[in-house]
Amino acid sequence: MPDQKPFQKTRQYLFTPQQVRLAVALASVGMMAVIVVLLFLASSRPQGRFQAVDETQFQQHLEAATAPLGGYSVDGDRATIEIGRAIELVAERGVENPGFFGAAPVAAGAAGTAEGAEAGTADAGTDGATAPAGAEAALPDGEAAFQSTCSACHQATGQGIPGAFPPLAGHAPDLYAADPVLIPAIILFGMQGQITVDGMAYNGLMPGHQHLDDATIAAISNHVMTAWGNDAAAADFTPYSAADVTDLRGQSLSMSDVYDLRSAAGLD
Repeated sequence: MPDQKPFQKTRQYLFTPQQVRLAVALASVGMMAVIVVLLFLASSRPQGRFQAVDETQFQQHLEAATAPLGGYSVDGDRATIEIGRAIELVAERGVENPGFFGAAPVAAGAAGTAEGAEAGTADAGTDGATAPAGAEAALPDGEAAFQSTCSACHQATGQGIPGAFPPLAGHAPDLYAADPVLIPAIILFGMQGQITVDGMAYNGLMPGHQHLDDATIAAISNHVMTAWGNDAAAADFTPYSAADVTDLRGQSLSMSDVYDLRSAAGLD
C-alpha cells in the first residue's frame, strides 16, 4: 500500500496577527487625533470678554428718579424713609387707601375724641338729664378694633408670631409699668428698632396708625391691657381716654422717637 500522510487539522484566520496589531495601532492613533481636534475646536471658540461699564448714565438716571422723593436717608446699601413721607408719596400717586394707612393722619380732636363732652354737656335721654362737664365719651369696642387692625400680626390670642411680631399677652403690662404712654404711642406713631421680648429678638417695623381716631386708639390700648390675662398683671392700670391720645398726638413723634422712649423706660 502507498504511504499515507496522517490527517492534520489546520486553522485559517481572516486577519493575521500583524494586521490586528496594525489595526489597533491605527485605531489608537485615530482616537487620539479626534481628541486633539475636539480640544482644539473647544479652545478656539470665541471667549466672552468683560468690559467695565460706565456708570455715569445709570447714576444720572438714579438721581433723576429719586430727586422728587426727598425725606430719605441712605446708609450703605440701605435707604430709609419716614413712614409719614412714604404715605404722602403713595397718596400723591393716586392711592386712596394704601393698606392699613389712611391717605393722611387724622387731625387731633377728630371724631371720637371727648372734646365735645369736656366743653359742655351731653343729652342723657329724653328726660333732659345731662352729663356733667368733663365727662368722657364712650369708647368704641376695643376688641373689635384690635381684631380688624392688629390681629393679623399680633394674632387674636395676643401671642404674636415668634421672631416676627412680638406677643402682647404678658408683655403689655411690662410696657405699661415702664411708661404708661408707651402702648398708645406705639399704636399711634409706630416704632422701628430691635427689641427683646421674652428672650427673643425682634427687629421689624411696627407701622403707625395715625389714620385712626383718638377714641379708637384708646379703646385698642385698653383692650391690650385687659385681655389675655394682662389685667391680672397690671392691677394699677388706669384706662386710657380719647383725651389722653389727643394730647399724645400733638407730640408728633417719629418711629425712632418712640423707640428711644421705650429704651429710656429701661426696656431692651
